[in-house]
Amino acid sequence: MTAHQFQRQAALALLLAAHGTTLACSGSAGPAGPGDSPIPQRYAAFAAAFDRERQQLGVSGASVALIENGAVTFAHGFGTKGPNSQEPVDANTLFRIGSMTKALTATALLGLVQEGAVDLDAVLTSLVPDVAISDAGDLSALTIRQLLSHQSGLYDYGVLDGPADDAALSGFLTSPDFAANEYFMDPPGTFYNYANPNYSLAGLALERAAGVSYRTAVANRVLSPLGMTRTFFLPSEVIADGDFADGASTTSAGTPWDVTPDAYDNAWLRPAGYAFSSVRDYAKFVQFLYAGNAAVLADGQRTAMQTPQVDMLDVGGAAADIEHYGFGLVVDRAFQLGRNAYVTKLVWHNGSLAGFTSWFYLVPSTGFGMVWLANADDVNFVDSVVLAMESFAGLTNPSAEPLPGVAVDPSLFASYAGTYNDPNGLGPMTVTANGATLSIDIPAFDATSTPYDQTLQPTSMDNFIASVQGSPIPLTFIADSTGAYVWIRTQTVVARRVADQAGTNP
Repeated sequence: MTAHQFQRQAALALLLAAHGTTLACSGSAGPAGPGDSPIPQRYAAFAAAFDRERQQLGVSGASVALIENGAVTFAHGFGTKGPNSQEPVDANTLFRIGSMTKALTATALLGLVQEGAVDLDAVLTSLVPDVAISDAGDLSALTIRQLLSHQSGLYDYGVLDGPADDAALSGFLTSPDFAANEYFMDPPGTFYNYANPNYSLAGLALERAAGVSYRTAVANRVLSPLGMTRTFFLPSEVIADGDFADGASTTSAGTPWDVTPDAYDNAWLRPAGYAFSSVRDYAKFVQFLYAGNAAVLADGQRTAMQTPQVDMLDVGGAAADIEHYGFGLVVDRAFQLGRNAYVTKLVWHNGSLAGFTSWFYLVPSTGFGMVWLANADDVNFVDSVVLAMESFAGLTNPSAEPLPGVAVDPSLFASYAGTYNDPNGLGPMTVTANGATLSIDIPAFDATSTPYDQTLQPTSMDNFIASVQGSPIPLTFIADSTGAYVWIRTQTVVARRVADQAGTNP
């Protein structure tokens, strides 16, 4: 599951990219699917641009829904249901939604918090005493709140295909196999780091506290009261429904892969990212985030979901204080569209799973929302999102000044320099500053002839891209409470500054 590596890069594309213009709006959208109405004139330019961007991205099928003032005003599908299909996609077509599943898991668990059955600050072992993580010291400090906000410090372990029966959520997470692969990269509560096992464990806590299977708990507490009748977890349910998209991906050997609904499943990762939905159905959840529904959550808990719990540090580091994680949701206090910056909350999440990419946005101050789903790997409809927000989101009072704190600051590079150590695999590594250039030496890669670019490419304050075997890896330098940089963080590697390398306090 590549969700957060892609998420960091794609979020940066939307928040920071200097789009002077959006896609041209001439041309017409493709034919409507069987469940779609003709496109109203008000949305014709957007629909044409979205369909054109779909084709430019090489996506065979995608769908999009727009919400204005809390109401769905446009929903439509484009292209075909798979790389080898001629059936048109419509707004009811099912796609895998990947990590957008996390918001459903968080909502169901917060319902139990509201009822007093779960305490957010209770340790996980109070609900799941048999969880199989070997480090008893860190495990004894791990709380439900930290799981829901990605502050556990756990390694992002996962496999695409695994056991499919509901019992495997508990069976695997309490097994020696899980214990052999999962560990703490840093102590719980140290900083944010996205890891899918956080939500696997949150789903197991939900299951134990609710006394029913994870799927049943989400259906009873979220899907049914919101009328989400086209959101499923089992591939068999999707196949029986019949209106679904196949994904387009590649195998490990590099050959094209037509990803059918039953191509893979994994019960112990379902709470993190294995749901299927349509844009029309998931739009009901976005409407709930905006307007609420007392049958699901009281407004206090719904607001808590959309309240920053931890600074993600992904855009501009701690100095920018722009991007945060709530519970199952990313919460930006401000965002940038092209040359215009808007100081208003943006709530969103994305998903990226083999063959599929998904995304939703909500601007709570105006009631604008957008959901799009696509059957291709790691694509991003950046220009279409910008066009939709500029056209329909009701945004006012833009600033031509860029958001503060996100610009690269080479004067900090000397503060990052030093020796760091990853005790869980890579071992020692050395960061060197030379003026406006920052480089990294990783002896473990050198010893195994693993190709990597020693020069780190800056993206925003404290954030860089490391290229390993040709793949871009987001890397962040994180300071401790004194302001001294002591951590290197990627999604799967955390290294701490060696004790005798005190570093410079900027």
